[in-house]
Amino acid sequence: MITLHRYLVRTIGGSALAIAVFGSSLGAQTAACQSTAAAVVRGQPIAVPIEISNNHVYVKVCAGDVPLEFILDTGAGNSFLDLNHARQLGLKIGSAFAVRGVGAGTAAGGRVEGAAVSLVGTSVRQQVSSVLDLSSLPSREGHRMDGILGYDFISRFVVGIDYVKHELRLYDPDAFQYQGSGTILPVSFFNNHPHVDAEVKLADGTKIPGRMIVDVGASSSLSLAKPFVDENHLLARVGPTVRRHGGGGVGGASWSNVGRVAGLRLGTLEIANPTTTLFGDSAGVFSTRGTWVGNIGGEILRRFTVFLDYQHRRMILEPHAGTSEAFEADMSGIGFVMDDSLRTLMIDGVVPDSPAGAAGLAAHDTISAIDGRPVSYLELNELRKRLKRVGERVTLTIRRDGQSKDVVIVMRRLV
Repeated sequence: MITLHRYLVRTIGGSALAIAVFGSSLGAQTAACQSTAAAVVRGQPIAVPIEISNNHVYVKVCAGDVPLEFILDTGAGNSFLDLNHARQLGLKIGSAFAVRGVGAGTAAGGRVEGAAVSLVGTSVRQQVSSVLDLSSLPSREGHRMDGILGYDFISRFVVGIDYVKHELRLYDPDAFQYQGSGTILPVSFFNNHPHVDAEVKLADGTKIPGRMIVDVGASSSLSLAKPFVDENHLLARVGPTVRRHGGGGVGGASWSNVGRVAGLRLGTLEIANPTTTLFGDSAGVFSTRGTWVGNIGGEILRRFTVFLDYQHRRMILEPHAGTSEAFEADMSGIGFVMDDSLRTLMIDGVVPDSPAGAAGLAAHDTISAIDGRPVSYLELNELRKRLKRVGERVTLTIRRDGQSKDVVIVMRRLV
């Protein structure tokens, strides 16, 4: 979860700098930065390939001929470059600020003037006026994260996110006319964050209205803030629940209770039995009262083709073949974190009375292989899916106190 609530790159010449900062394996991406952008056809959207990892939308961009990977995030009030990359590239950082998000802490940021990135293979350039310390996020996500495309980028277009085709489509907002079968939802804005009116349905039939942030940068489905949870006594009314790490944001890791509500209503859409994160204390902005009571994240949004039309203050959710897919939470009871190389996977928490707990796994165990295959971010992305399947068997090669052993865990539903 990359939630940033509340809240370049100047041209760098020479591939040697790119290799020094990002590693020699990026030669092909550097070549892509040097390629000619496709011609823009009037009236047609600009199609941009994207990567979907843990429900996050990653977009390849270039700073000069330096390849970067930015995340698309409606929960970010503007676009950012990672602070440490900015320093490595020798950029001059101006006035400092701090940003809050998920987690009890804050992240350091600053201003940058006259900086821009371009989307690979297009003529689209985006000014980036701020930097932010994102260094804690790649290890939790298992993926590079060099920056964020936020409100200032999204508001320039009608942005279509096709999670099935792995494609971002950028439409001219003045010419865009929607003619599909999707549900059109009115959107309001506070601090550049899109809000929609929603209704949470409980198993006892109670329906609770609330304003939610649409958060493409959150990997979870429905997340509810502490004041909303407390006022509606949800911990006693939503069950069973499992207490575990509730993801991480720029403020660090946080704990939460994960369960289900009976439904979420968005306009005429009825979303059945979404997994739901119930936040408590020490969860940053999720522990405080604001203009919203929760987040609608990527686990819900990926079930639709999403159109973000900020100019006309609306969002469109268009169904596809996977719209009715049942919601599942992790069934293993394991929390993961990777090291800075994104090649070593470590356990940072185990839920008691879970398959992982029964198998004897513990925090600080290192996972060196998954079903005999070396750990990589691609393997982690696939593992996350497998850990949500009832009866799935996974063999983890665990290293503890200098000794290795294979541990088999079999998934069973916890919530």
